[in-house]
Amino acid sequence: MAIDVTALQASQEQHAEAIAHLQRAIELLAQQQALHAQALLHAIQGKWDAAQFGPESAEAVLVALNPALQGKVDAVPFEGRRQLEAVHA
Repeated sequence: MAIDVTALQASQEQHAEAIAHLQRAIELLAQQQALHAQALLHAIQGKWDAAQFGPESAEAVLVALNPALQGKVDAVPFEGRRQLEAVHA
């Protein structure tokens, strides 16, 4: 029984390319997940506005994740409990 070495090599190369592609996709997803976590942290800390907090703002991270949002994100400051109490009073 003859083994087609050329076909096996081609198959291995295709698998290696597929694995490399998957590894790049996983790395990109990990970077995006880290940016999402950073955006949430900045939002929790009240650091919304890029004009005020620069790259340490939720707005800056969101724009980094999606450059199409540049100039479209309008960060509204959160006043906390006082604002909520006024709305519900």
